[in-house]
Amino acid sequence: MKKCRQLHLWIGLLTSLLILIEAVTGLIMVEPWLIGANMPSMEQRVQLDRTEAGGAVSGREAPEFTGTAQGEAVQGGGAKNYGGQNNMMGFIKALHAGKVSNANLSVLLDIAAIALIILTTTGIILTIRTLKAQGAAKKRY
Repeated sequence: MKKCRQLHLWIGLLTSLLILIEAVTGLIMVEPWLIGANMPSMEQRVQLDRTEAGGAVSGREAPEFTGTAQGEAVQGGGAKNYGGQNNMMGFIKALHAGKVSNANLSVLLDIAAIALIILTTTGIILTIRTLKAQGAAKKRY
């Protein structure tokens, strides 16, 4: 039983680091402004939303956004935006961009990412404390 706990402890510590990295990079992907990436202005976002909804953009073309992360995060409205891919793959990419159908889920993604960051960080701290306590107990014997 002790070996099983040790195995669980070490595997948990290593995978927690990976989960922490995924949560932080996922949060940055949904909210690129956190690292100072240029985001389109509110006017450009409104124009893009109108274009996606099929409305006119007052005689102008839809604004072009450069950069994969911010372009997909803003444009990820559904499977139609990921040309040539089947519906399931388009749905998965739209879900990770924070948009499903016409619902904007980026707030839920932010909350989940922040919760994962807190949980994994505290889990890593508790694991390190446990490992230190085990090391101190071994030195006593």
